[in-house]
Amino acid sequence: MLALGALLAASLPAAPVLRWGADPSGGAPYVFSNPARPDERIGYEKEMVDALAMELGQTPELVPTDWETIVPALQRGAFDLLVNGLEPTPDRAQAILFSRPYYVFGLVLTVRRGDAQAPRSLEDCRNRGLVVGTLANTAASRLLTEKGVPDRAYQDPTGAYDDLAAGRLAAVLMDTPAESFYARNDPRFAPAGVSPPELGVYGIGLRRGEDAMKARVDAALDRLLRDGRMEAILRRWNLWDANQAALARDGSGAAYDLSAVRGNDALDWPAALRRLGRAALVTVGLAFGAMVIAVLLGLPLAWAENEARPRWLRALAVGYVEFFRGTPVVVQLLFLYFGLPRFGIVLPGWVTALVGLGLNYAAYESQVYRSAFAAVPRGQWEAASALGLRPGGAFRWVVMPQALRVALPAMTNDFVALFKDTSVAFAISVYELATAYRELANATRGFLALGLVVCGFYLAMSVPLAHFARRLERRLGGSR
Repeated sequence: MLALGALLAASLPAAPVLRWGADPSGGAPYVFSNPARPDERIGYEKEMVDALAMELGQTPELVPTDWETIVPALQRGAFDLLVNGLEPTPDRAQAILFSRPYYVFGLVLTVRRGDAQAPRSLEDCRNRGLVVGTLANTAASRLLTEKGVPDRAYQDPTGAYDDLAAGRLAAVLMDTPAESFYARNDPRFAPAGVSPPELGVYGIGLRRGEDAMKARVDAALDRLLRDGRMEAILRRWNLWDANQAALARDGSGAAYDLSAVRGNDALDWPAALRRLGRAALVTVGLAFGAMVIAVLLGLPLAWAENEARPRWLRALAVGYVEFFRGTPVVVQLLFLYFGLPRFGIVLPGWVTALVGLGLNYAAYESQVYRSAFAAVPRGQWEAASALGLRPGGAFRWVVMPQALRVALPAMTNDFVALFKDTSVAFAISVYELATAYRELANATRGFLALGLVVCGFYLAMSVPLAHFARRLERRLGGSR
């Protein structure tokens, strides 16, 4: 009988897969990696989707997706449902369908506990020009923009709260699920005197035209809310409150005011160009500053690798180069930004980006200079000595100009690459050109038009540099 049962089970068709998209790197308690078992994903939305899939008779499969492009990924068919704390704002509702609400969230303003200068409200932050951290492209970020409060966008809650603890921010504005997990029980933090009164809801995203699937999802959510299974999930994560109980009774979510979290699908091009222009200036400053550091540090590194007499000094230079070439620059920036405060060194984001990129590119520049110096024949040193030049003069007047001519194309290539690599500074909340593009494009879905404009900005920065380098090459090489 057991064998017959196993045979019958094996012959049954497998349950269809329900593919759902979320950004697990966005943090708890939505969906994230279990610290005890890193291969396992946990979170209240993960449990909700498991229960939802069971109601639908399907097998859930998570498709990890970047938050910044999660709506376009749904539209392209990367997954069937979008479940990631997504607010049904009018701009998003024009692009995708939304299920009935499944969670009511509030916004909590968090400050440092015991800080006598801590702001009491968003109005206090605006009047004093204090910077508030939040997640990018969320209800909180739109509310800060609407109220004219200086803000800094983060990819995940941990970065914002770490910066608050380090004193880089005056406050953090976050949805209640993230605030409850990261800040509510942390002795370093306390809620501000007045948090925004606005409430909003999360809904499941579906592709437009899939009305039949939306009806099935709505009905399944309604059953989860009414029979207590959703309450059990939320209680496990300390997220059940009176708002959720009201939502279970009123499935439409019509009682919750979404005016404070609404976006705007119409792009104000003059304002957008001004914002992109300001971000481009940050990109230029980071690129030039980092390149100066790279050149000043790359030259002694190249000398140490080739000419240093103490073997330990040569080994140190080689170790530096291999470390910075062999590890991702974004990891290096995160280490400098979040690691150094553990030793009492707190750098602003733009300084961290400038120093981090400079240290990284110094490793590459040192190899360019090593090759350039090696390309200059030893006879040039001897000829300069025969003319009575000391070693310093020989290097400056004879060897350096020839080496520079060899190194210049590779240096130019590195400089252009550095303009593009400044985009990794978004990981530490530096608002540069690529970050501005992502924010505006995600808010308006204008990826094509805005992308062309941003490409124009990058070309305007890099093409003149390439032309200048070619002219300098011709000048150093003589007229042709």
